[in-house]
Amino acid sequence: MKLTCTLSRLANGNWLAKHTGASTGQVEVTAPTREEALTKMRNELQYRIEWCPCSGASGDTVELQVSDDFSPARPR
Repeated sequence: MKLTCTLSRLANGNWLAKHTGASTGQVEVTAPTREEALTKMRNELQYRIEWCPCSGASGDTVELQVSDDFSPARPR
């Protein structure tokens, strides 16, 4: 299952990954590295797909389509 997320660097140096979808809801995760933020996002989306009957998907593997947001992000 391909899902999109937006990735941005926060003022404090951390990374913010955001996703909003009808079946997964709104998800925001932060991490000290870009790779860790993407891993956390992938894991959270995978969890929501596997455990939420409203998603309608079972056993699908999450593949992130990342869009980099280079605008200034708010601190977290």
